[in-house]
Amino acid sequence: MTERHESLPRSGSEAIRYFVESDMMAIEIRPWPGKPGEHGEGYDAGPDLVIHVYPGDGAAWLWEIENASQHPEHIAAALLELRRRHPAVAAAQ
Repeated sequence: MTERHESLPRSGSEAIRYFVESDMMAIEIRPWPGKPGEHGEGYDAGPDLVIHVYPGDGAAWLWEIENASQHPEHIAAALLELRRRHPAVAAAQ
């Protein structure tokens, strides 16, 4: 189980965060749906990719990409998912 950490993104313009020191990128594809103090779960979805889900609905809320500079395919997939879920983009499609 993974606890939501204060350094992870929350929403809006902070939906994408890159941590230079660890070469980790966190892409929040939707705002955290839980309450403060609730825990999420993460599962390995590929090499250096952990997808975090909210147990209340089982849906993903954050993609964590380790060694991000080596995985443009994960970054592209996460950005596509973020755009798909963004209301303004979905309405235009």
